[in-house]
Amino acid sequence: MAVVMRRDLRALADREHDLVIVGGGIYGVATAWDAAQRGLAVALVEREDFGAGVSWNSLKTIHGGLRYLQGADFARLRESVRERRALLRIAPQLVRPLPFLVPTYGHGRVGREALALGLAVNDRISHDRNEGLPETHHIPRGRILSRREALERLPGVPVRGLSGAGLWYDAQVASSERLTLAFVHAAAGAGAVVANHVEGVGFLKTAGRIAGLRLHDTLTGHELEARARMVLNCAGPGVDALLAEAGIRRRHAPLLRAWNLVFARTPAVPFAVGARREGRFLFLVPWRERTMVGTAYAPAEAPAEGAIAAFRDAALQAFPWAGLEGAPVVLVHEGLVPGRGGARGLSTRPRLHDHQAEDGIAGLVTDQGVKYTTARGVAEKAVDLVLHRLGRPETPCRTMETPLPRAQGLEGSLEAQTLEAMREEMAVTLADAVLRRLDLGSAGPAPEPDLDLVARTMAADLGWDVEREKAERRALAKRYPAA
Repeated sequence: MAVVMRRDLRALADREHDLVIVGGGIYGVATAWDAAQRGLAVALVEREDFGAGVSWNSLKTIHGGLRYLQGADFARLRESVRERRALLRIAPQLVRPLPFLVPTYGHGRVGREALALGLAVNDRISHDRNEGLPETHHIPRGRILSRREALERLPGVPVRGLSGAGLWYDAQVASSERLTLAFVHAAAGAGAVVANHVEGVGFLKTAGRIAGLRLHDTLTGHELEARARMVLNCAGPGVDALLAEAGIRRRHAPLLRAWNLVFARTPAVPFAVGARREGRFLFLVPWRERTMVGTAYAPAEAPAEGAIAAFRDAALQAFPWAGLEGAPVVLVHEGLVPGRGGARGLSTRPRLHDHQAEDGIAGLVTDQGVKYTTARGVAEKAVDLVLHRLGRPETPCRTMETPLPRAQGLEGSLEAQTLEAMREEMAVTLADAVLRRLDLGSAGPAPEPDLDLVARTMAADLGWDVEREKAERRALAKRYPAA
């Protein structure tokens, strides 16, 4: 039976919840599903739309953790393998294996021999990577290609010093927005109260502990309260601002702005390709008849326009054989991610803070994640902690094996899909529908006739006047690069 997601703000305010989660990115929605499935009364609020931040703005890769071999971080590799396997199992319609190929040059640390050793170790450590998966979703062993094989697969790749290529497999999510939404559906189906476009602006307190949230409905301007025995802060780049409302002055790692570029270019090859550029790897990824390149990072406060132009130039230089010259960038996936204090790189570990133990403030936990792949596993740990603080018995987590509902997306005519998106999936803005409900504008601007139909359908159903419809179109247009 299909679960209908209803934006019921009265249900948020009229009852006391065991757990209120602030932040509807992949970490928040995965935690909501797990907690509700384990019997907690859960509420989830998101100030924009579910998965509208970094969860949507990603390279769509589900990583098995091969890169952690460089630092001999075998625990992180094992965690990534486990979580990749979980997503392949619970959302097979959306998550599928994807080959990755990296040309090798010379014989140093990034040469053929070093990569051969790394792939062999990776295969050994990930020996159970296909356990419980259908054969169609198995992750094959990695291997080294000869120079001739590399040139056959990558005609046009620079040949000077080319010694071969490394080939391994990870996974790709065809639609991260639909996968994130599937977690929301699952949470609602397990009894969670979920609402988008509701911002957590402060805390309710009683007897020295957190007792819920003060909320702001960004669509109507109304204020409301949600009472709860525990609050989980999953606000992504906004975690520190929300903590300040609780009197906790903590500065997490500096934020970095991350970009992935979507080119209007049919993929030159059916696999991902890596190339080293300015000390780090960029990857070219085939995705939904487009070519994506990522990921570039800059300090959050750096001007975006010049950085994106420089990144485009770097992409053209890294992949001169891919035919990207002259291809327009139709979408820029952009989001704020945690960096590593005092360093250029990304934070590599999620942070789960029990503020009762760390700051003497009961009723509050903060979860700052680092990558999409491991969100389900971190959510499991967060729920374990919440159960402990609530004095509840340990209940086993079942999200590693339970299939996600509605992961296949919407069907029928575009008008029917739009109506379903509004009435059953909580699409309340044009961007909600076009970017994260319909297979229409998430890989570049929607065709104008289709956009007209969606806008008219939403305006008629939601009672928008002409000015509101124009405002919705303008807000959506800002998501795409200027022509």
